Amino acid sequence: MWSKFVPSEINAMDTENLTLLRDKKSDEWFSSLKVGDKVHNYSLKWQNKQIIDKKLREGIIKEIHDNGRFNRFVVVDNLTTGRQNKWNDYDLVKPQEIQEIEDRLLQQLSETVTATVQDKRSSAEKNVNENAAQAAYDNLVENAEELLKSKDVLLGKCAGVYGAFSKNTGECIYIGKSFSLISTRWREHAKFWKKLRPIHRQPLLTQYLHFFNDQIEWKVLLPVEGDINNDLIEYCERRLFEKYQPIANSIIPNGTIFGRSVMEGEGESVSVSEWNPNMVTIKIHKGAFAGFSDGKKHF
Repeated sequence: MWSKFVPSEINAMDTENLTLLRDKKSDEWFSSLKVGDKVHNYSLKWQNKQIIDKKLREGIIKEIHDNGRFNRFVVVDNLTTGRQNKWNDYDLVKPQEIQEIEDRLLQQLSETVTATVQDKRSSAEKNVNENAAQAAYDNLVENAEELLKSKDVLLGKCAGVYGAFSKNTGECIYIGKSFSLISTRWREHAKFWKKLRPIHRQPLLTQYLHFFNDQIEWKVLLPVEGDINNDLIEYCERRLFEKYQPIANSIIPNGTIFGRSVMEGEGESVSVSEWNPNMVTIKIHKGAFAGFSDGKKHF
């Protein structure tokens, strides 16, 4: 049986200890689940990128799959719909004790992020000239035309911004960057997709590569030479992101304020769905591809 705790104790904990406690309690709770147990999750209704309604669903566990903290789920007989569903660990309604830890952790993180964003925004306003950034980007694009004539560059033997595209339709799947050899990053992608493991915190890309790897090709989009400012490469990635509109970028990249380039000094934080309105998720049923979230055919 998983152990409980005194709720008042969490108020004195910092973010690191709260995270450790949440993970420990969540591990203990998931390990305590048994076939036949009743569990719950919520069905969410969205409108204008906001949750306008949620309904509690309950199910009876038929199967338990624990492949580690980031890949565990249960298969349930959904008593609300009469269907059999796969519910991921993070979708399940947790016991009150764990929920209180998560609420306190979110509160602390929110306070930390707010302070960090204000500091970054102040710094950006003082040190960044967007016109200069755009001019630097335009110069890199111009230089790229000559660099892309090199066979080695086309093979990813350079740093810069790259993309993944559908071989059949040309649709952009993913935009990424590398400060070292892009070809090394491509090998990392090829290595990790086989086990359906997250690639650089991009689980949606992992799914695309798992199901459609032989139909996806990688391309160097903006090769760079020599040292380049981190903020500038983030700015370049954002410009190319807007140009190609990838469908599998699901995590806001490093070096940005909630998905908006530091070099642009843009407004308030945004959700991932707003940051990438082109994102198309993959439906998976019993480990098999079951369609795209937009109902279209992308391969």
